[in-house]
Amino acid sequence: MLFQTEHLSVRQFRHDDLNDFSDLCADPNVMRFVGDGTVLSRPEVSQWIEICERKYVDRGYGTSAVFDARSGEFVGYCGVIRAPDRDFDELTYVFHQKAWGNGYATEVGIGMLDHVFRISSLDSISATIEQENEVSKRVAAKLGMIELPFDTEDVSYWKITREQNCAR
Repeated sequence: MLFQTEHLSVRQFRHDDLNDFSDLCADPNVMRFVGDGTVLSRPEVSQWIEICERKYVDRGYGTSAVFDARSGEFVGYCGVIRAPDRDFDELTYVFHQKAWGNGYATEVGIGMLDHVFRISSLDSISATIEQENEVSKRVAAKLGMIELPFDTEDVSYWKITREQNCAR
């Protein structure tokens, strides 16, 4: 396990997470603000798990599976990734619809920021959020991230430094 919060436990993805992860990524409402907004097939999710495993070997962090700490049920994922065509590391969090509204994104976001800043030399972690995704913008603000100007109007850009995270 990477870390545990009051309600959630977080660990690296494994291949035995394929069914749970595939179910999450097949939900169009969940995937609306993820990547290009399309659902992922089971083979695509399997490939994603392999990428997650490599990122942990290469960098020590990446996308992680999130579980309800009491029941052990898979509820979503969270991580810090280097997005394609970006020169910054980015916080991401995605949850099953049944887990929405419980504060899980904020709870696991705080834990993930603390974890990655503790084990890495990153000076800052960012988030790019679709303009219409007001819920994720509120989460970013609760995490202590600051909205900054960005090179596109399609997304809002948020950032937290190591020092800001320690002061939270």
